[in-house]
Amino acid sequence: MKTCLIKSREESNYHRCGRTDKGVSSFSQVISIDLRSKLNEDNKNNLNDELNYCQTLNRVLPENIQCVGWMPVEEGFSARFDCKHRVYKYFFPKGSLNIQKMNEACEYLLGPHDFRNLCKMDVANGVTEFIRSIEHIHVQPFEKNRDNESKCSQETEYSMYVFTVQSKGFLWHQIRCIMGVLFLIGEEKESPEVIKELLDVQKNTRKPDYNMACETPLNLFHCEYDHENQWHYDLTALQAVIKVLQGQWTVANVKSTMMKAMLFELGDIQSQLESNNVEHANKFANVLNQDNKTKRYVPLMNRPKCDSLEVKVEHYLKRRKLEIKTDNNK
Repeated sequence: MKTCLIKSREESNYHRCGRTDKGVSSFSQVISIDLRSKLNEDNKNNLNDELNYCQTLNRVLPENIQCVGWMPVEEGFSARFDCKHRVYKYFFPKGSLNIQKMNEACEYLLGPHDFRNLCKMDVANGVTEFIRSIEHIHVQPFEKNRDNESKCSQETEYSMYVFTVQSKGFLWHQIRCIMGVLFLIGEEKESPEVIKELLDVQKNTRKPDYNMACETPLNLFHCEYDHENQWHYDLTALQAVIKVLQGQWTVANVKSTMMKAMLFELGDIQSQLESNNVEHANKFANVLNQDNKTKRYVPLMNRPKCDSLEVKVEHYLKRRKLEIKTDNNK
C-alpha cells in the first residue's frame, strides 16, 4: 500500500506459501498477490516493460525482508495452495550424535503417515486430519550437501550438519517435533524404531511428552511450482542481498571461529587434566550437550501422554468451538 501497488489487502488476493513458526527463518518465501501493472493489451507479453516490482518493494522493506524475483501467473493462482512441494532445512553441530542412527530413523518417516504424535495437534482451530507424505528426508554434512563432495575428513564435534525434509505440506510444529525425537535417537537414548511406534497411531493413540527442537536453526529453504522457469530475477536486488548476507556471515563466522579456537584450547587442557587423573568437581562444560547427565532418562514411550485426538475433538465439540478444516498446506 505504501508503494501504491495495491488498494487494500482484502482486494489483493494475497497468499503466502509458508506459515512459519515465530523465530523460524525463510530463505525462499513466496507470496502471490494482484499488483498494479503498466502493461496493456498492446505490450502485455513484453515483461521488460513492466514495473520494477523488486526495486519498488525493497525501498520500503526492512533489510532482512527483500524481494529478489517475480513472475506473472494466471488468475486465481495461490502461492500457498499451488505449491508442488516445500523444502525445510535444519542446521545443527554434530556433537556426539550418531548420524547413522538418525538417518535410519528418517527412513521410517518416508511416505504417507499419520503424524499426530509428531506435531502439535491444532484441534482448537479445526485441524483433525494429520496424514502427510514426506517425499525426501535425510541428515548429512553441510559441506557435502552444498558441494556433493564430503569435506569432513577432519570432522569434529563442531562440524555442521543439515537435516533436509521435503513434502507438499506440513503440520504445526511437525519438523521441530521430528527433530526433537531425532536428537534423542542421535544421542542413543532412543532407538530408530521409536519412530515406528510414534507413527502407529492405532497402538499409540496419545502423544508422549517430549521437547521439540529449537526454532532458530529451521529454515523454509525452497518452494517449488510448475512455473519455475518463469522467474524474473532482479540482478540489483540479488547483489544487494548477497552483500548484506556476506557482511552478516563475516561477523558471525569470525565470532564462531574465535569461540571454536577457545573451545579447542580449553578442550586440550581438559584432556590433559583427565589423562593425569586429576579430579575436579566441575569439568569444563560441553556446549553441545545441554542435558543434565545426573537426571534419570525416561524412555519416550513410557512418559506421560497428552489426550488423544478423539478426546480433544470431543472437548471442543462440547464447547461448540470446533469447525473442521481440511487445509494441509503449510
